[in-house]
Amino acid sequence: MASALVLKLGRLLNRPPLAVELLPGDGSEWFTADTPPEAAEHAPFLFVDGHLGVPLKVAYKAYLESIPIFKRCRTSLLRQRTSTSHPHSLEAGDLQDLLASSAVLLLANPAHQSALNARCRLVQLGNLEAADELKFVTALLTLRDGAKQSNLWHHRRWLLRRIHSSSQLANDARNHSAGDRGHSQDGEDSLLGISLDAGAFSAEFGIAEQACEIYPRNYYAWTHRYLCTEALVICLGQHSAGSQDSKARLADVWQVERRRSREWIERHVSDYSAMQYANRLESLHHGLENTVLGSLGSSREPPDKVEEPASHHAWHLVQAFPAHESLWLYLRGALFLHFTGPDAHDPGTEPSGRVLKEAKAFAERLLSDENGVGTVSSVSPGERALVRNHAVRFLSWVLWQERGISVDGETVRRVSAAAASEDVANLQAFLQSGRNA
Repeated sequence: MASALVLKLGRLLNRPPLAVELLPGDGSEWFTADTPPEAAEHAPFLFVDGHLGVPLKVAYKAYLESIPIFKRCRTSLLRQRTSTSHPHSLEAGDLQDLLASSAVLLLANPAHQSALNARCRLVQLGNLEAADELKFVTALLTLRDGAKQSNLWHHRRWLLRRIHSSSQLANDARNHSAGDRGHSQDGEDSLLGISLDAGAFSAEFGIAEQACEIYPRNYYAWTHRYLCTEALVICLGQHSAGSQDSKARLADVWQVERRRSREWIERHVSDYSAMQYANRLESLHHGLENTVLGSLGSSREPPDKVEEPASHHAWHLVQAFPAHESLWLYLRGALFLHFTGPDAHDPGTEPSGRVLKEAKAFAERLLSDENGVGTVSSVSPGERALVRNHAVRFLSWVLWQERGISVDGETVRRVSAAAASEDVANLQAFLQSGRNA
């Protein structure tokens, strides 16, 4: 039988709350004789308007108490896999203890894979509703330590596939992802086979963005966000999936997500995961722009339309913050479509071609003389060498894309040496040799 502390905390976690926070202390200072009964009943925990506060000392005490309880219940759960008489049965006491102890373990350690596996098994056995478990995961993702755990995001995608899987979309997903980044045919750790409505997609994007706020430069949250956009693209491309109006709402979600990703970058100019995400959105958008979005545009204009190409957005940010390497890489990723897209042969008129021309001139001006960087108002004297480094690497990348230089060990060494050089003449000589190669 689980202890009273583990059961009490477990019940609160399995409600589940809207958000969880680990608070300093043991909670004794929060409760007095005047504390309202509805608040005192949850002591030593705070539970207000769906938000749960857990004293850190109490959480660790409950964690230690839950370990033997979970071990005993997990043994009983594993026995169900081999049982032939009652393969789907679990005693009520063991079920309650397993739910409570696993929740407490995950509160203290959101990467506890054994606890996640046990809860997966309960979902499969029908002892735990997948929708309730999804809400529980949402609460754990509001913890700083939870937001950065790949195991927890993987568990969330497993639940989404279980709740929203669609056989028709799964077939289209297999066709869409054939040979793409090694996605397995059964949709393992992807969301390509699920069917969500506009509200559900917006909720997933919001949860991922909140996790990025909680834990900065959150690679796993951005990965989840991108997997959601892949699923959204499949839903938009499904001719039989829903009415024209529902597709228009999905198109609105798509446009809002593009806008929000760029707004995020403007507020977090060092978050390269966000910039990779924005460039991948742009690549997906090229496939939708002249097909799905074009057909929907005649009946309903998206309210958050993003007119500016990603290359323009990146270029404006590089001019404003040239000392940030992430923004130069963002610009390179955005311009990559210029070198590989259908308009690559016409650099003078294609919008990204104009950005490329201006960016090259800007980078060359930074290297033109010893005072070139000083003409850029946003560059401090201490950042001049850093900015020259970014400029020479950008120009070298452009030369590579234009087939002016080949990529081999010697070239990489020369680029690194030129980027580290304080001799402007050597920088110019290196770049000129690439153009003449």
